Order: sequence, then C-alpha cells, then structure tokens
Amino acid sequence: MKHAICILLAILSFSATGSGASTFIGDISCKQWLDSKNKPADAAAYTNWLQGYLSGANAMYDNLLSKGFLNGAAKITVADWTELYCQKYPQAMLHDSANAQIKSLLENMPYF
Repeated sequence: MKHAICILLAILSFSATGSGASTFIGDISCKQWLDSKNKPADAAAYTNWLQGYLSGANAMYDNLLSKGFLNGAAKITVADWTELYCQKYPQAMLHDSANAQIKSLLENMPYF
C-alpha cells in the first residue's frame, strides 16, 4: 500500500505545461511560491505538493522513530511556514523549504 501511495505521489508531483514538458513542483523557486498568491490554482497545487511531501516524510520517520514528527506539531501551517521561509530565501527552491521544515520539526520533536 505504501508503495502505491509513493508511486501515486510521484505521478501527481508532475504537472503538464503548454509545451508538453513536465515540471516537478518541488523545483519551483520560492519567488514563484510567493507569486502564486495571485494564482489560486497554482497556490493550491503547490500547497498540496508540500502537504504530500511532508506526509511522506512523516510516514518514513514514523517507521524509523516509531513516532511521526507531525503529531502535535501544527502550531503553524505548512503554507505559513513556507511563506516565511520563502520571504527570507526567495532564490531557494520549494523542496528546500520543505526539507528545512522537516529538519525544524525533527529538531523540535519531543523524544519520550
């Protein structure tokens, strides 16, 4: 089941462009994330990608640590955290923001 979900997430991570090429959503810049406020469909797709990415990492760490790092960690939304990160690092990529958020959540995860 987990493999099917991973495959589905990989497929959904790509969006068709007008040229017939595919773009990995995680490879958009933070500037594009910030600019997506004016494009609700893009903003929704980017937020969905982030939530899926974090959910996948949470499942992985839950298996490794026997505790998911997202449990009780929703003091700030994924979108809000990404907004702050991207304002500070506009040249970074969206996946950089997601990885930084995962690192932050793991560092602040209570171990008991």
